[in-house]
Amino acid sequence: MNALNISVSPNLFVKNPDETALGRKILSKSIELMAELGYEQTTFKKIGLAIESTEASVYRYFQNKHQLLAYLINWYWGWLDIKMSQEFIVLNTPEDKLRKAIELLVNPMNQDDRIPHINESLLQRTVVAEYPKIYLTKDVESENQEGYFLGYKHICDTLTLIAHQINPDYPYPHSLFATIVEAAQSQQFFAAYLPRLSDSASGNGDIVNFLTHMTLKTIQA
Repeated sequence: MNALNISVSPNLFVKNPDETALGRKILSKSIELMAELGYEQTTFKKIGLAIESTEASVYRYFQNKHQLLAYLINWYWGWLDIKMSQEFIVLNTPEDKLRKAIELLVNPMNQDDRIPHINESLLQRTVVAEYPKIYLTKDVESENQEGYFLGYKHICDTLTLIAHQINPDYPYPHSLFATIVEAAQSQQFFAAYLPRLSDSASGNGDIVNFLTHMTLKTIQA
């Protein structure tokens, strides 16, 4: 992870899990359990059993399950931000970059072999299903000060720069892209579980087309 410069606030862990084999194993098994069981049913006890260790081992890295979820989701946004930057290198227009960014937000991810202990596909599934839970809490203000949402903000900043390239006079880029990133996650969830709330009849391509159309029409209006 350090080789890719993925930065996660030190306030999101007690001990950096990337620095030890046990920590990386905790991340790997946590992602698998959350994808299989969901956030609510995943516990530190179950993670301890999955890593063939104890519940106390997990607490040495994370104060609680909420902090673990925030770490995983921030890691995902950081990785995705780097992925976008790499893809943008070969694209010539801001409109192409915008569409590519939305595709990356929506389309299923493949395993990144550079980071064998993280299953990006399963982690993406957790982000889609669980992301709002890290900010829909009474501690949101204090957690914001501690960097719980920096990864999300960086993604929105990346997209805001594209909006400025398309239309430097557009006045609401942060509001727009906070909405677009949220919609990219919620529309995937709705398409899978609440289909009457989505027009994604033929898969993720419909979501990409909808979000791209809405974004460009709004910025260029």
